[in-house]
Amino acid sequence: MSPQIFILGTKINNISLNEAINEIADFMLTGDKKAYITTPNPEICLLSFNNKIYRRIHQNSFLSIPDGVGLKLGAKILGNKLNNITTGIDLCLEIIKLAEQEKYSILILGGLQEVGDRTISLCSYKYPKLKLNYLNGGTFNNRGVSDQTNLIEQINAINPDIIFTCLGAPKQEFFMTENLGKLNAKLMIGVGGTIDFLAEQIKRAPQSWRKLGLEWLWRLIQEPWRWKRILKAVIIFPLACIYWRFCNEFIYRKNVAAFIINDQKKILLAKQTRTDEWKLPQGGSKHAETKKQLESAIMREMSEELGTDKLEIISFIKNCYRYKFPRNNIYWNHDKFVGQKQTLFLLKFTGQDQDIKLDLNEHYQWQWVSKEDILRVATPKRQGIIKIGLNQFNQYL
Repeated sequence: MSPQIFILGTKINNISLNEAINEIADFMLTGDKKAYITTPNPEICLLSFNNKIYRRIHQNSFLSIPDGVGLKLGAKILGNKLNNITTGIDLCLEIIKLAEQEKYSILILGGLQEVGDRTISLCSYKYPKLKLNYLNGGTFNNRGVSDQTNLIEQINAINPDIIFTCLGAPKQEFFMTENLGKLNAKLMIGVGGTIDFLAEQIKRAPQSWRKLGLEWLWRLIQEPWRWKRILKAVIIFPLACIYWRFCNEFIYRKNVAAFIINDQKKILLAKQTRTDEWKLPQGGSKHAETKKQLESAIMREMSEELGTDKLEIISFIKNCYRYKFPRNNIYWNHDKFVGQKQTLFLLKFTGQDQDIKLDLNEHYQWQWVSKEDILRVATPKRQGIIKIGLNQFNQYL
């Protein structure tokens, strides 16, 4: 697998266009496995900066191809080096050549109907052996949901091998992750407005401009209404990278942890998907200050992570524990904070075991553990908050 760096928590595969195409070609030859590719630019990284679910989509992608010269600056601010930038249009053109050669079919999803029709016409002329289709797909909301209820059936009727998802961020990424298992296609790629270049609605910058990293300026000249987007990429994005690195050194994230007990006075531990650690379930509480806000945060987080609201709040201890993320751990790249400051809640589980339905992105296993065994089972670095619970909530155990 190609080397990775992270920018504002967004995974970036630090590879050239040729290396990316080679990985895609190899992937297309493998079994029944399906995957999606994202093409983050500075704007997309900014979306990831404030949305851990969206960040996770990029982290779980088969490849995450850097698209935007500003990413090189962002990587440098964060202490990394990004060697290559690949535009969406260059990636699509190379995939089209691969598809024509290997007889893969491609579906372009999204964009205006007239632009899609023009793309089909031009590509059919340039790549006569290419099997190419276009589908508008209707109107999509920001979660990637189309107003066409039979869209999946329409796509599967076309039966493409590869889908160019031209919906723009974050619609296309949510659409891909939500529908990967429902579609027959082997590979989906989020390529935003690339369809406008395929249709030659927008002229590409001269090669000299591209070499200087000024393709964004060329496009701004053609589409001056994009100035707000350019402002985000040129000004806000570097500032966010500085903030991320600053937070990684000094600022603790607010967090709520759950000391959950059942009728047998056993305590619930969950095994985290990302780190394989046995720990108390926990979640963010960014804006929670008052008792009511903290209670709302713990119930929300447990509903999301454990899939149940059958919990009763008994007691809590505010800001009772803090810990740092290990420097050599995955957290350094995935989270903008140095560690977490935790409020611990004692919760009584009032349901049945079958009511617990884990979010597998967060945890993949859980168990009830006695107070005598819990420190033996829990991951050592996760025991600090558990010891506080054992001491402070002893009367309930």
